[in-house]
Amino acid sequence: MPDFGVLSAIESGVPAERLALVPRPGVDLVRVVAALLDGFAVVVVAADLGAADARRLSARARNRGAVLLTVGDWPGVEVELSCARGRWRGPGRGDGYLRERAVELRSRGRGAAARPVRVETTLPSAESILVTAGQKNGIPSSR
Repeated sequence: MPDFGVLSAIESGVPAERLALVPRPGVDLVRVVAALLDGFAVVVVAADLGAADARRLSARARNRGAVLLTVGDWPGVEVELSCARGRWRGPGRGDGYLRERAVELRSRGRGAAARPVRVETTLPSAESILVTAGQKNGIPSSR
């Protein structure tokens, strides 16, 4: 994800020292993601992989107790989240700083997540909870 917003992540509470970026892993993508899953609680990857590689990385994430978030298509995904109908809000009509974004979030998946769900929310909101890299369920990881 070469266009990842590092500054936005840091401003949202992700500690810079807990953030590892590999903007262009090239042909070693599968090995790089596997290594990251060995050391991080949350790994985000933006790539289209074949079904066999996606299954292996998903299994590795499960075995390590890590969360694998993917941007784009991922064969055999457990839960798919999407954002629809976004609307920005600010102090005026087309001027000033943007304050928040009203969005509709959608989820669908397999197993327990098979029933599609839609939720309207505002980002960021006072109720927003950000679990940073190195934490699981809001608890700092011992890794």
